[in-house]
Amino acid sequence: MTSPQELKAIVSEGLLSFPVTDFDAQGEFRADTYAKRLEWLAPYGATALFAAGGTGEFFSLTKSDYTNVIRTATETCKGKVPILAGAGGPTHVAIEYAKEAERLGASGVLLMPHYLTEASQEGIAAHVEQVCNAVQNIGVIVTARIQS
Repeated sequence: MTSPQELKAIVSEGLLSFPVTDFDAQGEFRADTYAKRLEWLAPYGATALFAAGGTGEFFSLTKSDYTNVIRTATETCKGKVPILAGAGGPTHVAIEYAKEAERLGASGVLLMPHYLTEASQEGIAAHVEQVCNAVQNIGVIVTARIQS
């Protein structure tokens, strides 16, 4: 398992990759082609792969889809490259996804911001703190939405 401090070094120094999650024509997750995509990407030198979120699909996944995406990624890349799993939404939902990512062996979580809502700086800090406190052995990377 990658410690939060090791994860900090990984994302600070290396190439990060956000592979697209594979779906079929009916919108169902394709574990077989997703695993092939990850196997293809792993040897190219990425220091971490982001699963279920980095390309925007997080908010379209059911809980079952999320579990399948993260499980596929962690099992496919175990011992090859760390997996960072997307998490987000309301605080309790983000906690649920972060815990699931940890349970499935992800090395960390990419905590995505609230979308289409406004929050005070104190509210955002409380949200992040609660998610961080909910996981025991993985790092949490907070991403922000920049408004112009």
